[in-house]
Amino acid sequence: MFLLTILKIPFFWAAVGFIAGVGLGVNDISVWLIAILLLAFLVVVKISGPANEKSEGFLFSGGSALMLAWILGFAVRGIMF
Repeated sequence: MFLLTILKIPFFWAAVGFIAGVGLGVNDISVWLIAILLLAFLVVVKISGPANEKSEGFLFSGGSALMLAWILGFAVRGIMF
């Protein structure tokens, strides 16, 4: 249950996306990794069960956070390197 609690936090998904973006940039491996992570996010949403009205925005924002942080990560990589 502790792992599921961590996986529900959108900042976790954002951190993973940012690390993937900075570490790998935009290449085939990075795209496949993000696709796998998005599928893992959908599994977490499915396992979480029905969303509560006060917490559904927090739960569903993880997927968007993953994508946006990945884009920000490879933008930072492009500027730095």
